[in-house]
Amino acid sequence: METIKSEQQLFSKKELLEIFLNHRVNSPFPGDWESIFRGSGYEFWSLRELEHGDSFRNIDWKATAKSGKYYVREYLAESYFTLMILYDISKSVSFGRKELLQANIAVSLAYSAIKGNNGCGLIMFADDLITYIPPRMGMPHFMDILNVISRTEPVDCPITNIDRALTKLINEVPESLSFILSDFMYPVNCKYNFHRTTHGTSKHEVKALQIVEDFETELPSDSCGIIAFKDYESGHTMLLDLNKWESFNEKMRLHIEETKYNLDTSGIDSIVIRPKDNFRQRIDSFMRKAI
Repeated sequence: METIKSEQQLFSKKELLEIFLNHRVNSPFPGDWESIFRGSGYEFWSLRELEHGDSFRNIDWKATAKSGKYYVREYLAESYFTLMILYDISKSVSFGRKELLQANIAVSLAYSAIKGNNGCGLIMFADDLITYIPPRMGMPHFMDILNVISRTEPVDCPITNIDRALTKLINEVPESLSFILSDFMYPVNCKYNFHRTTHGTSKHEVKALQIVEDFETELPSDSCGIIAFKDYESGHTMLLDLNKWESFNEKMRLHIEETKYNLDTSGIDSIVIRPKDNFRQRIDSFMRKAI
C-alpha cells in the first residue's frame, strides 16, 4: 500500500509540465537553508581563530581579549545564490520509478530557487555531457529547465561519468550550490575535491541525492526462484538466483556505503532517497544539518 501511495504522490513528467505551466504550486522547499556559504555578506556566522591571510578588520576584539587568542568574525555570503542541478540521464535511471522521482525533485529544486529570485542552471550527463543550460533567473528560464527535464529521455551509455558534469560546472559557473541527482549505480571516483576551506577556495557546495528503487537494493526475505536481470547501461543480461537474496542485499548495502564514502572523501554530502520517502522532508532535513 505504501508503494501505491508514493506512486500517487509523484507527478508524471507530463503532469509536471502542466502544473508549472498553470502556476498552481508553491515552492516546495523553505528558503532558509539557502545561505550556506561563508563569505562577505553582512549576517554573522561564527568565530574562528585568526589564520594567515585574514584581514585584521575582521578581528573580534572582545573574543580575543577573553581567550588571549586572535579570533575573526565570519559572515554568511549574500543570500542570493546559484543553484545548479547535475542530472543523471543515463539509461539506468529509467529503472522503476527512479527517473520520475528524480524529475520531481529536480523541478521542485529549480522552482524553489527561481521563486526565491536566485539563479538556476542544469547539467544533464551520462557517459558524456548531454545538455547544459547556464544559470539564469526568472520564470521563463524555469520553464526552459522544466521543458528539457520533461522531454529528455534516458540515453544508452557504457558507464556513467560524473566527472564530465563536474568539469562543466567548475569551468562554467563561478560559484554554486549544486545537487547531483543520480542512482550512482556505477563506481564513483570523483577527481575533484569540494571540501570547504578556510578562505573559501572551493566555490561550489555540492550535495548528492542518490535516487534508488526499493527492490533494486533489497530483495524480500521470502524470495525464491531464478529471474533474468538486464543491466540498462551495458545491455548485458544475467540470471539471479533469488534464493541468495541475503548475499544480494549485502552486496547492495556495501555498494551504497562505498558510494557514500567516496562522495564524502570528495567533500560531497549525500543522502539516499527512495520513492516511498517524502523527498521534500528528506531534503529539507538534510540541508538543515548542513547549515
